[in-house]
Amino acid sequence: MKYKLFSILKIFFFLGLGILLIWLVIKDLTQVEKIEIKRALKEAHYFWIILPVSLGLLSHISRAIRWKMLLQPLGHNPKLSTTFYAVMAGYLANFAIPRLGEITRCGILNKYEKIPFSQSFGTVIAERTIDLFFLVLLFFLTIISQFDIIYSYALTKIISPLQSKLTAFIGKSFFLYLLIGLAIAIVLLFLFLRKTSLIKSKIKILFSNLLAGISTIKNIQNPFLFLIHSVFIWLMYYLMVYLCFFAFANTIHLSLGVGLPILVFGSVGTITVPGGIGAYPLIVTEILKLYGISATIGIAFGWIVWTSQSILILILGLFSFVMLALQKNKTEIIH
Repeated sequence: MKYKLFSILKIFFFLGLGILLIWLVIKDLTQVEKIEIKRALKEAHYFWIILPVSLGLLSHISRAIRWKMLLQPLGHNPKLSTTFYAVMAGYLANFAIPRLGEITRCGILNKYEKIPFSQSFGTVIAERTIDLFFLVLLFFLTIISQFDIIYSYALTKIISPLQSKLTAFIGKSFFLYLLIGLAIAIVLLFLFLRKTSLIKSKIKILFSNLLAGISTIKNIQNPFLFLIHSVFIWLMYYLMVYLCFFAFANTIHLSLGVGLPILVFGSVGTITVPGGIGAYPLIVTEILKLYGISATIGIAFGWIVWTSQSILILILGLFSFVMLALQKNKTEIIH
């Protein structure tokens, strides 16, 4: 009962966070700016939205193939259709609660392919580790290629405000805050020591699953093909952003490099908030403003990219659940 209540509260929390971010985007818009956003959406060339959506489908298929390759060293050879349905159902589940998709994926393989949950979960951890590697790689590539713009933004929006606040903080009640901080640290340390055994067991399980998943990478039958799929997935993600530049007259001139910060920081927004609702358009708007794109065009661009990809996940996710249900009924009739 407590677990169900906690799950419901998590859904409402993240949904509320997304709605808050949407409100932050539109709260200061004037009537003229709202009209400009509507005009931008109306005049957009939707061929350049549909094409990235098709590339998104290819990336999902490639991910299903890559996951199948990770499962084979463990002695499992699930149907590609099942791994694809599981991947899409997982994406849809992530719209409700972050990371719920991983559990959904593994649960589907356990139910329809009789693959032990712990084994498939290990491969998912390995898959996420690989994706994290590519995301970090793209992050550094973004920093290098867009250093001047990113540094200028960080200096004016982050570093300078923090320096001024820190100076004011030290000049006022530094020792009082220090004592409060120490008291909080002691309380947290006490609570931590009380639950050390539980934490150790959870960490041990986490690392054992991680090692099990990584071990499947070493035993992949075709490592080169696996690498090709990994690169292909992220290349499709990038093109899903870059090609959308051609949908708007105000963004068609943007260079290849501009797509990198949108891909990297947009991915972080999608991970942080379920499905990236509210967060993704906000991040995209702020990034495009760095390149001289108005907030109205940035909002229109961010929402049209997010909406198109979310609709794809919604359609394919629901389709996958339907196909899995039909597959289950077919199996029951046969038996």
